[in-house]
Amino acid sequence: MKNPRVHEIATAMIDAVRKVLVDHQVTEAEYRAGVMYMMKVAEAKETGLISDVFLNSTIVEIKAANTHGSAPAIQGPYFKEDAPFVDGKLKTYDSDDHKPLLLHGTVKDEAGGVVSDAVIDIWHSTPDGRYSGFGGYHGDMPVEYYRGKVRTDLQGRWRVQTTLPAPYQIPNKGPTGALLTMMGSHTWRPAHVHFKIRKDGFEPLTTQYYFEGGEWVDSDCCNGVQPELVMPAAIEQNMQVMVLDFVIEKPRA
Repeated sequence: MKNPRVHEIATAMIDAVRKVLVDHQVTEAEYRAGVMYMMKVAEAKETGLISDVFLNSTIVEIKAANTHGSAPAIQGPYFKEDAPFVDGKLKTYDSDDHKPLLLHGTVKDEAGGVVSDAVIDIWHSTPDGRYSGFGGYHGDMPVEYYRGKVRTDLQGRWRVQTTLPAPYQIPNKGPTGALLTMMGSHTWRPAHVHFKIRKDGFEPLTTQYYFEGGEWVDSDCCNGVQPELVMPAAIEQNMQVMVLDFVIEKPRA
């Protein structure tokens, strides 16, 4: 059965690619090299990676233009639904250098009303750029490290302590890294902290925040950094702090 939305988008994408081929007079040899490249992407299981690197930020820009809440951001591949609830502090490894980071703020609706009992997923990399709950390069770290859920209180407040994440490279030994290199780019992401805020009756908000002056903030390989997502350096209780007051919105008809 024909799906009008699929037909509309797929046809437009194919037409756009055909136009690029014509405009740049792509040769048969170049076309075949491109097909072989796509096969290598599939074999390396990097289809999701390459899609997120080049396209996810555009989807976020579309969403941002139509939201009245806090700025959304790319989710990335390292969200885990089964992260545990934590009581004020994310679990970190003893080998961490334990540079403290305090995260706190509020969740409110568009009218400024308090949103209590909202669930906030928080996750970030280790100081050496790895994520828990994933194998291979990430080292089979248990899911309860460097991630967790908190709830807002009756005043919509939330608070959690963790340690500073670090910049890291996306997987760079496969075809995605090779393409970025050939394009004159790099494979580094700036240090950041991810958030996903959910509450029944509201649109979920997925976002991430960066550190002002951080390495690679001005040239994120995933094009995920927007000015409103970069937080100025601040100290509170002898810890670096991010104060984040999220605004979530109800679904629109």
